[in-house]
Order: sequence, then structure tokens, then C-alpha cells
Amino acid sequence: MITVLIRLLTLRAENVIPEVIWALMAIYVLAVLVTLTSVWVTFKKLEGRLLWSLIVLLVPFLGVIAHCLYCLTHADVDVLKQFGFFTRKTA
Repeated sequence: MITVLIRLLTLRAENVIPEVIWALMAIYVLAVLVTLTSVWVTFKKLEGRLLWSLIVLLVPFLGVIAHCLYCLTHADVDVLKQFGFFTRKTA
């Protein structure tokens, strides 16, 4: 497994091996599943859920990124403050 990770990080032509392709596909599938879960939890109306689900499923990569950006722009600031965003650092 360590050899596969080293090959992935070195960006050489021999990196196109089945293990790397399967790993990248697994990461993408997990990202889509997490995004769809977020869509179904975030939106109350069925129309919003279906619209965002179609965007995520039909527009590869960009649908996931678009929903992520939507969530970040419509996020509750108090929740983000708990994770260290929007806090002032004082010396």
C-alpha cells in the first residue's frame, strides 16, 4: 500500500495502475455520497432536494464543488466560529 501512495504522489506515467484508479473512484463516490447526504439534510422542500441532487449527480465534480460553495456562503456564522473561522487573533 505504501508503494501505491508513493507512486500516486510522484506524478509519473506508471501511476496509472488499477489501485490508483480504484482509490480515486472511491474518493469521488464518497464525496458524492457525503454531498447528497448534506443536500437531503440541508433543504426542507422536496424540489430543492431533487434539484441539488440532480446537479450533483449529472455534473461531475462541479456539482459537488457548487454545493460546497453554496453551503459555505449560506452557513450559520455561529457554527463556523466554533471551528475557528471569523475569529480575531489578538497579540
